[in-house]
Amino acid sequence: MPDLSVKISGIEFKNPVMPAAGPNVRNSELMIKAIDGGAGAIVTKTISVVAANDPRPTIRKTNCNGLMNCETWSETPAEQFIEDCKKIKNLGVPLIVSIGYKSDDVAKLGKIVQSELEPDAIEFSTHYVGRQVEPLVEIAKSLRKSVDIPIWMKISPNFLGIEELALAVSPFVDGFVAINSFGPVLDFDPENLEPKLGSKYGRGWLSGQPILPIALRIVHQISSVQNKPVIGVGGIARGIDAIKFIMAGASAVQVCSAAIQKGHSIYGKIVSEIEQWLEKHGYNSLDEIKGLYSRSLENRLKYSSIPVMTIDESKCTGCQACISRCVQGALYLSDDKSKVIAENCIGCGYCQDFCAFDAMKLKY
Repeated sequence: MPDLSVKISGIEFKNPVMPAAGPNVRNSELMIKAIDGGAGAIVTKTISVVAANDPRPTIRKTNCNGLMNCETWSETPAEQFIEDCKKIKNLGVPLIVSIGYKSDDVAKLGKIVQSELEPDAIEFSTHYVGRQVEPLVEIAKSLRKSVDIPIWMKISPNFLGIEELALAVSPFVDGFVAINSFGPVLDFDPENLEPKLGSKYGRGWLSGQPILPIALRIVHQISSVQNKPVIGVGGIARGIDAIKFIMAGASAVQVCSAAIQKGHSIYGKIVSEIEQWLEKHGYNSLDEIKGLYSRSLENRLKYSSIPVMTIDESKCTGCQACISRCVQGALYLSDDKSKVIAENCIGCGYCQDFCAFDAMKLKY
């Protein structure tokens, strides 16, 4: 069986799947359910110096199987939350405590968390502290001075200079977590014009499967410019999603929206699917696939002119899934096989995504 264990910042994890900071781990009861569900570690909901008071409703579904939320941080006072987390300390998995947000806040909380709880690491969120590099570097420095355990910086997808930030912060942190939810965003019911969320203007933050491509891009960016480990988070609901993140450079992954949508067993389900995928493809460990995407770019096929879609008729079943997706009118059915009108094809490749039989390839 493939080895799913990983070592990050000197911490041993039996598998690479853990919760992301959020309502799925808002107290010790839910953290224990995550462990029972197969999580390889626990990341707590973010605490700050003042308990949050989020207007209801706070979590709603939106398009493309995503979630929209106006949750901020824990509504439990920090001292009470830390005491509750002590129930997790001896349950056999690493404990990572999430804190935020400003320099003074994380310095104060970091000392208290390390002294009272002795977690394996601290994750600090940068979700509400602006889009300038230097203030974020100062937050990292402030926490680094206050604790001597590993610290991970959680990156907001709204930050534009991702690579610049990663390079600037890397000397002061032990790892990165990418990404937080994306936004602000808005959705509402057009029948009664009722906002979905209780926040001002009904705005919130998008999470779940719609943000997966954003998260993958940022994980790849961070891992490409510096050597500290990156934990991928954003839209992970299946083993193949986690595989993508690890191939993009992640050392492990975190899950939140899928746990809200499908329950705490999702962690173990993802772990099992990772193991099955590795075994099916002949890999013995996660190290063998980590960063494969970057290495594959060196040998990628590059087109010097516009290619045309071709059909392998021995594989084509005539299902017409490709034909119905071609807005250019480049595909038609003849003799129960898909055919291509070459002069109409613009080489976009979209139709290929709907062929379940590997019958389509772009060629000159």
